[in-house]
Amino acid sequence: MADLILEHIKGNTYYIPLPTIVGVYIENGEAILIDSSNNKDSARKVLRLLEKNNLKVKMIINTHSNADHIGGNAYFKNNTDCKIATTKLESFFTEYPLLEPAFLYGGYPNELLRNKFLCAKPSKVDYIIKSEGKILDTELEAVELPGHFFEMIGIRTPDNVLFLADSLMPQNIIEKYHLFFLYDIKAHLDTLEKLKTIEADFYVPSHAKCMTDIKELIDININKIYEIAENVRKIYNENELLKETDILAKTDSVLEEICKIYSIKLDANQTVLLGSTIKSYISYILSL
Repeated sequence: MADLILEHIKGNTYYIPLPTIVGVYIENGEAILIDSSNNKDSARKVLRLLEKNNLKVKMIINTHSNADHIGGNAYFKNNTDCKIATTKLESFFTEYPLLEPAFLYGGYPNELLRNKFLCAKPSKVDYIIKSEGKILDTELEAVELPGHFFEMIGIRTPDNVLFLADSLMPQNIIEKYHLFFLYDIKAHLDTLEKLKTIEADFYVPSHAKCMTDIKELIDININKIYEIAENVRKIYNENELLKETDILAKTDSVLEEICKIYSIKLDANQTVLLGSTIKSYISYILSL
């Protein structure tokens, strides 16, 4: 990994460009991190960068508990005096990260799934925060953004910079992969509609560049979700699978057909991530 840089956005708000970005808000000479990177190696470089800038890590606020967002928590906990804050549901996965691959797999995860991409090192959560409103004694504000995961939040800084977590996928990822993990399709669509009404000077998705206008990207995300939902519906209808006795038994077949449509090749991680996502699409379709 190349040397990291602290990118200035506005005022006291920065971010560190990584595959999963780390937000940095400087308050009273200390750094509050928004997520912690994907593993200890990245976290070590983040800490080195912050120390180079004479910044002590005061707190990590996790937007949600996916391994690529909390993967650096344990390293920071072991090497600094920082505290960790997150929402209640996400705290369980943060403290007991085996829950993530177990939830995705639907059983005890085998060794192929107990990896750094799906299962971070456990880290103690010091503060449970609400999914909306002022965060503890900081100047930061939580914004409720459910759908991608159970109780995911965004973080707004006093500089009117909004960190969006995984509520918005960049266009290049959508065009390359098409299908990406979602827990609750309806809640995610509602979040995307909500984002259209939220004003900020800068928006920072976790896997995209900082931007000043997200309306076009929101529509790209919404259109892709509707496209996939329609393809799932067609697969069920064409094969007469929308019967109560067939729904659960045929999800693997639906995933296989979707992968053919989008030329998706699956490894073990993608199989459980996208298999879970297809089940969420099926639940969404059946609720309409």
